[in-house]
Amino acid sequence: MTDKDIVKQLINGASLRTFMVPDEAIPSNYPEHIETFDLPHLIIKGEAFWGKSESVHAGYKLGEKIYPPCSFCYTNITDLFCSYTPSTNACVFMDKKRYRKHNWLFKNNYRLVWDSEGDSSTGGIKRGIEDGEKFKIAMLDSEGIWNIHPVELPMYYSQEQYFALNSPGDQYPMFFRTPCEILELQEKHAAFFNKKAPGKTSGLKHSDIQAFYSFYVLKSDGSYHSTYDIARGTSQRYKRLKVFVERP
Repeated sequence: MTDKDIVKQLINGASLRTFMVPDEAIPSNYPEHIETFDLPHLIIKGEAFWGKSESVHAGYKLGEKIYPPCSFCYTNITDLFCSYTPSTNACVFMDKKRYRKHNWLFKNNYRLVWDSEGDSSTGGIKRGIEDGEKFKIAMLDSEGIWNIHPVELPMYYSQEQYFALNSPGDQYPMFFRTPCEILELQEKHAAFFNKKAPGKTSGLKHSDIQAFYSFYVLKSDGSYHSTYDIARGTSQRYKRLKVFVERP
């Protein structure tokens, strides 16, 4: 499957997950096991994408401590991935060679109920709320980037027949929005990533990563407020908005 095919699936509502077999030769991965991550937060520019888990992963050392919650982030741009800790704005970059196997998985578990290109009726949103459905959005923003996120609070205004959808108050590294930045980082630290077995070494930590806040209020009239708009008292116009509900 090409990157173009993958992106098309994601924009059309498919959920992205990973299947991994960590390399058990690394002590922290022993004994052999398999893993999966759900990646509900997706940032797509052209055919390049980053998928991020929820920021709820609690790493720990038994008998010592639990680390601050983080997320895990995977991309199709390169063989690097990272963990991201919002409370410290720190990323730890690692090589996919830490896995013996890493595959993308797609789940067609959502259906389209509203598309700004053609849908004038908002009835599907109203019915989804009445039925207690789980929503998610794919929004092509004013910068030409697709933002796919769960909906934390869907609202429907019955008399006016319009909706407002709030995404969760999460954040991700700003460099997700500029695909070339991860390649520049990989080149800058080539000595680390070109080691004979980079997957078996500790990750490369970067602190003070610039964050991008992914809270949006998206409305059926074509407007949206980002976290930054709310602080400024402004609004923007999306280029396209697709709304999905989870299949029963």
